[in-house]
Amino acid sequence: MKSIFLSFLLSFLWVLTVNAQPNCDAPDAVRAFYHRDAQQLAVRLMQQNPQFQDSVEIPDELYNRSMRLLLAVYNAVQLHERDTVVECLAIHTFQQVNMNGITVAVNSGETWAQNYISGIFPTGNADFDGLVTHYNLINAGSFEIGNTIYLSLFSHEGLNTPALAALFQGVPGVQFAEVDTVIGDGNDIQVQETLIEDVEITYTAAWGDCPSGCIYSRNWKFRVKLDCGVQFLEVYGSELTSEVSCSNSFTCATEPLCLDWLRDTVAFYQAQFPDCNQPSYGSVVTQMDNGTVIGLHYFVGADFDFVKFYTCDGFYLGQCLTTIAGPSCDNPFFPELLESADTIWTCEQPFPTAQDCGVLRANEPPAWAASVQVTPNPSTGWIQVSAAFGGARDGSVDILNVLGQTVLQRRFKSDTISENIDLQGVAPGVYFVRVSSGGQQASRKVVVQR
Repeated sequence: MKSIFLSFLLSFLWVLTVNAQPNCDAPDAVRAFYHRDAQQLAVRLMQQNPQFQDSVEIPDELYNRSMRLLLAVYNAVQLHERDTVVECLAIHTFQQVNMNGITVAVNSGETWAQNYISGIFPTGNADFDGLVTHYNLINAGSFEIGNTIYLSLFSHEGLNTPALAALFQGVPGVQFAEVDTVIGDGNDIQVQETLIEDVEITYTAAWGDCPSGCIYSRNWKFRVKLDCGVQFLEVYGSELTSEVSCSNSFTCATEPLCLDWLRDTVAFYQAQFPDCNQPSYGSVVTQMDNGTVIGLHYFVGADFDFVKFYTCDGFYLGQCLTTIAGPSCDNPFFPELLESADTIWTCEQPFPTAQDCGVLRANEPPAWAASVQVTPNPSTGWIQVSAAFGGARDGSVDILNVLGQTVLQRRFKSDTISENIDLQGVAPGVYFVRVSSGGQQASRKVVVQR
């Protein structure tokens, strides 16, 4: 009788703890937030599975499976433990396998190696050149000790680098190749298969002298079902201390600036999310030209910064690639990227402006911009866009969502327009109406509500 009651109780608790509407999907911004984690989990699976151990590129099936698990927990909003690991602590995987860098050791007498460090490519070694080209590897620097040249090869996209190193091991002239070392320890996400078809996923917060190996850790374990339902299993480990505090990196990464400037102002955004003003997962916000231009910074590793520039009404001006001179403000880790950068930031200067990058195309709006009207606003679906250009010109009306993606476009050749546009098929929210004519542009914000 006790066993029957216990089974019933466990079943009842499962019903209470599983998301009423299990879901393994999420907006692109959330997928981007977990992209590196899904890659890392997939690479770990590749290391354990002989079927994939020798594959360099991450198979879609393993990546998608890993992403599915992460998004299932992300969507389990009925569990307060989910809020702790997803939003408060914003836990990511620790890079147990460096997915981006390998070191190739070559005899210094090899002419092709000398060619490579001198910027000559192809080098003359067909096997080496073929691998570098096929996997889009870049020269991340080199150094020489004794009779050996050590070449650092870097991939922007995650790869199964142990398998990649093994391929370079077979290149004529290569002494050995190995994956770049990952130093230290930290937060992590681990996946454990079970005897049944569901999966256990554990989020770990770690702290205390992590460069030498974290002293303390706290773990939250969840079970993810095939239908994406999630059950919280247990929490164990050290109690959290003042060394572990909530981070806003999740909010910074999953809520682009445009969503917040539509809600309020950039000042509001910075006041609410001060952690966003530090390089992290996500973005940094700067205001320029007396607040009329906004720079949204996307940090990629320690050395790269993409800045997208917008006017305050959401008009996209362009982007800038910045090379940051290393986290210690010394020399860049990847000096060859200096050649492709639009501007260099040395840590002592302000972030680059739109003028620095040459993307601020027009300080003044076109003369016809004042004639652009969007009615009604808010709209339940249909809007009318009108404007007078003072002469017949080729142009277009584009409807963009808050992520800058075009959801509808109309082309015209006229001196005036009065376009009726059906937005009944788009999701409720804020959109930008961008009118282009004769190489000039003006934009208006419109709210679609049901």
